[in-house]
Amino acid sequence: MQGNPLVRHISSTDPDVHVWDGVVWMYCSQDHPRQPGDLGDWDHMDGYHAFSSEDLVNWTDHGEIIHSRDLAWGREGWMFAPGAARKDGKYYLYYPHMENIFIWRIGVAVGDSPAGPFKDIGSPIQGITGIDPKIFIDDDGQAYIYNNTAQVARLKPNMVELAERPRPIDYAPPNVKTNKTQRFLEASFMHKYNGKYYYSYTNYKNKEHQGFYAIGDSPYGPFEWKGAFAPSPEGAQFHHSLVEFKGQWYCFYHINTSEELRNKLGLDWNGFRRIACFDRLYYNDDGTIKMLSYTRE
Repeated sequence: MQGNPLVRHISSTDPDVHVWDGVVWMYCSQDHPRQPGDLGDWDHMDGYHAFSSEDLVNWTDHGEIIHSRDLAWGREGWMFAPGAARKDGKYYLYYPHMENIFIWRIGVAVGDSPAGPFKDIGSPIQGITGIDPKIFIDDDGQAYIYNNTAQVARLKPNMVELAERPRPIDYAPPNVKTNKTQRFLEASFMHKYNGKYYYSYTNYKNKEHQGFYAIGDSPYGPFEWKGAFAPSPEGAQFHHSLVEFKGQWYCFYHINTSEELRNKLGLDWNGFRRIACFDRLYYNDDGTIKMLSYTRE
């Protein structure tokens, strides 16, 4: 595999990306064709694949690492954007899964390798709901979980239980939080740069489907809202990971596969299918993020 998109043989949606021991690991959900009677394009998002690369050019697909049929709880399908973490030699995969109609819980599976296999712990994490779980581990080893309700909570050292009730994130002033084209909607992400905490998210209620961010001095905030840093990807909402690899920062995201792109890549696909891409991310001298430029190279 080479260039954008990164993965060309299967759907690679909602990329959650980490750099461990000099290797880039990417965890993705999977889009599948919509069937008659489905509630939406996402009914059959039913499992996750792990991909790895040592150079961001050549990628290995390690196959499906967990599927909805492997869980003892929840409905078939309906496994949205994942989040992964590593601590004390163990690897953790967090995922939103529909327990009942539009009742979302967050599950977690544990493995001994970033490539899996991962085993679900048997029940969802208590005390938190929603989708888009993202894990941030600070320099002191403390892990935090973020979700699509703009909340954050510390995790216990075992990484599968909350250490506190989730707290709302003060990510922006009231005029932003009430602006339907700028306020938080989903895709929480936390990263750290030069000692500052960067909270980013998406709002696809505007025509731009932009990514926004804010900067603070704590994983909880409060944060100073900075505005947009990413324009709309092709045909999809902005769902991202920001990582540093070999001294360069990158933004991973997904695009929808248009008919033109499918023909160019020789993909015999139909329906709503998203695939992962990445581009370089740059900072200004004052720590703000330069507007992301998308490439197809």
